Amino acid sequence: MPRPLVPDRRGRILDAARALMLERGWSRTTVADVAARAGIGKGAVYLELPGKAAILDAVLRRSTRALTAEVHRRVVDAPGLVDLPAVYRFGVDALLGDPLMRALYLGDDGVLGDHVRDLSGSGEDRYRHRFGWLGAYVARLQDAGVLDDAVAPDTVVRVLALFTVGLVHAPGTLGATTDEQLRDAVTLFAGVVGRGLQGAGPVDAAAARAAQLDLLARLDHQLELLEDPA
Repeated sequence: MPRPLVPDRRGRILDAARALMLERGWSRTTVADVAARAGIGKGAVYLELPGKAAILDAVLRRSTRALTAEVHRRVVDAPGLVDLPAVYRFGVDALLGDPLMRALYLGDDGVLGDHVRDLSGSGEDRYRHRFGWLGAYVARLQDAGVLDDAVAPDTVVRVLALFTVGLVHAPGTLGATTDEQLRDAVTLFAGVVGRGLQGAGPVDAAAARAAQLDLLARLDHQLELLEDPA
């Protein structure tokens, strides 16, 4: 007789892995530890995910999706125009509110171990997809009068991409940083970009908001596909 399926086995595995990496650090956590915390057999973990690296990647993808949902909520709730600096601020506030994403971006190797130095080559094609979407987003902000339409969207995207990729890889190059340092760096960058690319107006705030919500929805959909074990 087949053994009964564990309800939301994958979710239990990811919850257990997240809790363990925050408690003791990922480098000191084993697949057996994750299985024990989830209340399932070690073999059941491998039925969902092929190994420890895949577990970590799935946990981070889920946290990224939650972060995107939080930014989405803040864009919806914000009154008036939500410009590029505001979106960056929403993102940083949401990131710092999640201990796991905070550990990733601040380079806390006590939580994530060598992962904070090993991001290059770890499935980063999805970043390129996101930057492709940013081109359409930037063009729509230009049409809405938020950004200067004299600058090619591809150039704006490259500047944003260089900063974002640099932010992800900074811990491995520059070492760990603090909440305040991260917030200050992102706020300064967003402000400089926002002022430097400010459109001549008039601004269509509704069109700008629609562009931002569309971008966030597409990112959330991509993350949902990546989480699908099938």
